[in-house]
Amino acid sequence: MHPQPAFHLPPWLFFFMFPGMFVLVSYVLAAMGGWRRLARDYRLDKGGGFPCSSFVSGEVGGVSYGNCLTLGGDARGLYLAVFFLFRLGHPPLCIPWADVHDRVRERRLFLFSWDTFSVGPDRVKLRIPSTATAPLDGYLPAVLQA
Repeated sequence: MHPQPAFHLPPWLFFFMFPGMFVLVSYVLAAMGGWRRLARDYRLDKGGGFPCSSFVSGEVGGVSYGNCLTLGGDARGLYLAVFFLFRLGHPPLCIPWADVHDRVRERRLFLFSWDTFSVGPDRVKLRIPSTATAPLDGYLPAVLQA
């Protein structure tokens, strides 16, 4: 009796599968979290010039974006973008301040607090560390304590 040879994938297949999976996962996360719904109304195709903080953590609709968000804003609205390597399916957003609602501050682990908002007509939940939203306090709705 001859042993069966182990099944091996050709190594070059990795170079096609990895980018494909990367693109697929990026688009699926954008759809699951609500980024795609926000982009429908608030996509920023041109412009910019917002004062921003880079490498901010946060959540959009329950999908966590660890240290890969750019957050900023001015009188035009709240600017939100994903680090360019992960931007597939995540276009930059400019959300008018009138569409940012229900700001609640939650304390976590004694030192850290997070601001949670409902954004847009679909009320997508956006959660950002309070230290990152502090420069935008003049534009954001008043804080409701959790």
